[in-house]
Amino acid sequence: MENIEFRICNSVSRINRENWKMAFGNMPEGYEFYKSLEESNLAEFSFYYLLLYSAGRLNLIAPLFISDFNLDIAVLGWLKNAILAIRKLYPRFLIIKTLFVGSPFAEHGVIGLAEDIRKNPKVFDEFVNFLKVFSKEKKAGLTIFKDFPQDKKEGLSALLKNGFFKVNSFPSAINELPFHSLEDYVQSLGPSTRKSLRRKLKSAYSQAKIEIKVLDEADSVIDDLYKLYLNTHSQGGTKFERLTKEFFVSVSRNMQPYIKIFLYYVNGCLGAFNLCFVYKDLFIDKFIGFNYDISNRFHLYFVSWCYNIDWCIKNSVHFYKTGQTDYSAKIKLGGRLLPLYAYFKHGNRGVNILLKFLSLVLKPDNFDVKIKESQP
Repeated sequence: MENIEFRICNSVSRINRENWKMAFGNMPEGYEFYKSLEESNLAEFSFYYLLLYSAGRLNLIAPLFISDFNLDIAVLGWLKNAILAIRKLYPRFLIIKTLFVGSPFAEHGVIGLAEDIRKNPKVFDEFVNFLKVFSKEKKAGLTIFKDFPQDKKEGLSALLKNGFFKVNSFPSAINELPFHSLEDYVQSLGPSTRKSLRRKLKSAYSQAKIEIKVLDEADSVIDDLYKLYLNTHSQGGTKFERLTKEFFVSVSRNMQPYIKIFLYYVNGCLGAFNLCFVYKDLFIDKFIGFNYDISNRFHLYFVSWCYNIDWCIKNSVHFYKTGQTDYSAKIKLGGRLLPLYAYFKHGNRGVNILLKFLSLVLKPDNFDVKIKESQP
């Protein structure tokens, strides 16, 4: 391409908001979300933005981050135990310093492209060549385009010609809500799920006083909220890294008016929370936390699920997105899985071939039948 220049900047604040909007439009988890990540003292991550200028005009923005990547992130059972045993002798076994295109916590990967650049087949070749140089500079052996949705597959097909290989990532769960009431939603579920859900809700509300508060900020409850988040993070089988208390404060301040925090009190004690983003027709149930002594006894997972569904219906929100975990329960509750894909390439050709083989063994759908059933 003629008159093309790539630059790297290390803060979204150095990118003009209007330029960001021209590249991405009004996407969920936009400028303010990336700003919040930068302000959150996430020690495991270094954030960058790749900028492409053509004829002096900014035409491409790609969020990047550098972090260690555990290739066994999807592995469960005896194989996981075997890998952990090997790490006692070799601590970095299946752990590689990696340059990611995307975000560690966004719903999916994004690359912002101007319309005229989008139509130029040489753009991704130049893009990949620059990433190769940058990854060497940062001593990151592996490059991953992280969690890109189905409708971006065609645009990213150029990566395959540049030596990347594609794998299934953890899908995202979503419920469509063409209902007039919570009862309509419950009636849409299978008989056994419907019966079980009604029983759990009746048990919860008959045993205790359950009070639900909805806030637009986290400052007033940050200590209790973060304690519940850590409880749930420590229980999770699949996780990338741990969020900080600063993240919850920053995101609740920066992402107005899109933030909603739902707090579930049982007999006056906080038992659960959901931190959610709301964008017009989309409700993202982003982060959760539980006091398990309370939540298990009073079925707060199902109480919060139904309250959120009811809130969406009453506020004319038609899509309820619930993330990349707990697939079996979400599918029973009417959800479907949206496939996401990752594209890998190691700088060493031999290692790249080995990783391609390992990806067939370590991919998420090998360890969760619900993920396998969701793949097209």
